[in-house]
Amino acid sequence: MNNLMLALTLLIAGFVVVFVVLVLLILIITIYGKIIQTAQRSSKNRKEKKRQQIQKTVKVEPAPAAPSAAESAEEDDEIPGEIIAVIAAAVDAVYGEQPHRIRSVRRSRRTRSAWGDAGVAQNIGTF
Repeated sequence: MNNLMLALTLLIAGFVVVFVVLVLLILIITIYGKIIQTAQRSSKNRKEKKRQQIQKTVKVEPAPAAPSAAESAEEDDEIPGEIIAVIAAAVDAVYGEQPHRIRSVRRSRRTRSAWGDAGVAQNIGTF
């Protein structure tokens, strides 16, 4: 009888400990989730405010008409203004508040794509 009472007491104590730890884990995960959501919302709000400030300072003009095939063939070496604007936006996104300047934008004269270069490096790397 004494062993049965001891076993029952240990069983109940084990269940209580397991369920208390599970409840604590649930609370910790819930609180962590709320903290992350709050941080994401504040980050999103800051980005939106920055975007609105940029839109106030920069006037958006309609894009010019697309050039014909003959015009684009003549201007192969020239990079369109839209592409330069996208590159400038990407540089600004990477550097953010740090001072930066784009001095020039030019086309790469590579004969192979980056995937091709990776394949060559992988295949000759063991020699």
